[in-house]
Amino acid sequence: MIRQVLFAFALIPAIFAQQRNFIACPIVRDTKTVPCFLAEYEGEAYFLTIQQDISAELYPPQLLHEVLVEGTVAPGPRVCGGIPLKPVKLSVMPELNLACNTILPAEPGIEAPPTRRPAGPSTRQAPITTAPPPPERFTPPFSERQWKVAFDFDSAYLNSRATRMLSQVAEFAAAAKAKSVEVTAHRSATLLSNGKAVTEAEAVAAKRASAVADLLRGLGVDATVLKVSSVAEVSRPDGDNRIVSIRVSP
Repeated sequence: MIRQVLFAFALIPAIFAQQRNFIACPIVRDTKTVPCFLAEYEGEAYFLTIQQDISAELYPPQLLHEVLVEGTVAPGPRVCGGIPLKPVKLSVMPELNLACNTILPAEPGIEAPPTRRPAGPSTRQAPITTAPPPPERFTPPFSERQWKVAFDFDSAYLNSRATRMLSQVAEFAAAAKAKSVEVTAHRSATLLSNGKAVTEAEAVAAKRASAVADLLRGLGVDATVLKVSSVAEVSRPDGDNRIVSIRVSP
């Protein structure tokens, strides 16, 4: 009996460490505060995120488009009626799908998790109780630094977090009088839970490199020190290589 109990406890980390990678239509569930976004996979509902504004760390998916969900089953109760995934990455698929238009009404007992943002349009901001961290000050002596800009699946779009990071890169390059700013873009693939792999378009790496380089030039980085390249080969289908790496050398 004791051995069986110990075996059951040993299984708990494995159960909650299960990866869920799938493509599905997002489902919007209304609540008394903010809408929740869910997705179904193999007959089970998974909680993705809540509706937030552009300052949030995680952007919600869009109706009329499928979403690539890459997450890990998290312990704890259901959220908005779905199994929580944490961490989770969401990528809106570009193709239009008119079937992705499910909106569920609010139900008693199903509530969205707490949020700083109130219900309604994103222009109605809730007061921020904690001050944001001050911007980093770059002072000598300077040494080589690296950054990684993450992208959604098959996308070269620079979101607000990425542009803030690139502003930091440009500020450091100016303060350090950089002799070299290397921009290297990559593409990737994701292995879905059903065993299939989805691979990004071959041209997306070059598009990411161009988008990052153009913004850095616009932020004042000297074009003569900017070295831009892209890698179209996909090394492994783990979804972690959807990045542009930046190396700044004083």
